[in-house]
Amino acid sequence: MNSSYLLGDSTTSEISPLALNLEQATGLIVERAKQLVIRLIEDRGHDKPPFLPAEYAHLKDIQIVKADLDETSAVLLRFQDGYVIKVNQNHNLARQNFSCAHEIGHTLLSELKLELNTENIEFRTFNPQGHAIARAKARERLCDVAATELLMPELVFREYLSGFGVSVHSIERLANVFKVSIRAAAWRIAEVSTEPCIALLWQPHRSTKSKALRLAWRVGPGKKSRGKSNYMPVHTLVRHPSTLYRAYEYDNPIKSWKFFKVDSGVKRLTMESKGFGHGETRYVISLAFPDR
Repeated sequence: MNSSYLLGDSTTSEISPLALNLEQATGLIVERAKQLVIRLIEDRGHDKPPFLPAEYAHLKDIQIVKADLDETSAVLLRFQDGYVIKVNQNHNLARQNFSCAHEIGHTLLSELKLELNTENIEFRTFNPQGHAIARAKARERLCDVAATELLMPELVFREYLSGFGVSVHSIERLANVFKVSIRAAAWRIAEVSTEPCIALLWQPHRSTKSKALRLAWRVGPGKKSRGKSNYMPVHTLVRHPSTLYRAYEYDNPIKSWKFFKVDSGVKRLTMESKGFGHGETRYVISLAFPDR
């Protein structure tokens, strides 16, 4: 990273508005979130999870209020004497935690005073408002990145992941320890695991007559992977009675393999999958391993 982008003291440093691409801005917001994590650890005297938004809000003199917000997850209000976060009291605790941490991310982004270069964020569009929309999407993405670091600090999360082991068996345990959602924990595993892995989310494909799952997202294989290979399943729709679909039907983890496109070729990867949720909210998380 260019030295002109480096941050100084976490409580007093300010930087002038800069035209950054998404990768540079991501580095800055993660660094600012890490500084806040360090302040919290020093303030409480230990680094044991969970890292709750209320603790960060206390450090930054932010008030958190629970309210009925209909479909809205949370809102950030700015007053002369500080910020107030209103969070949807009807959502589960893990979602409330992420929503609050996301709004705290907005305050960190505001402190950085960044101007995003949208040409490097989204594809160009014929929409006259395209640049504004791209900037807004990028800001939301950056706040999600900040929330992830605040709730699941990289070094602490990796330590617990190492103790539990990189497996679908660990996802729910990590989610419980850090008070985050199953999906957020799986995503974080793929991001920070010392063993390269890919996290995939499969959801029911409602538009087909037969039973099927479609790939909703995939992330990884993280910072420790060799090079920057982009792994994508050859088939993003799986049908009953495939081995992967059994993970959706039953609660036991399923081991299987799947072909992934990587660079200009195809590679067969071992994979572990497990179903989570119930009824219409049922979904499957898979972890695929390039080096096993």
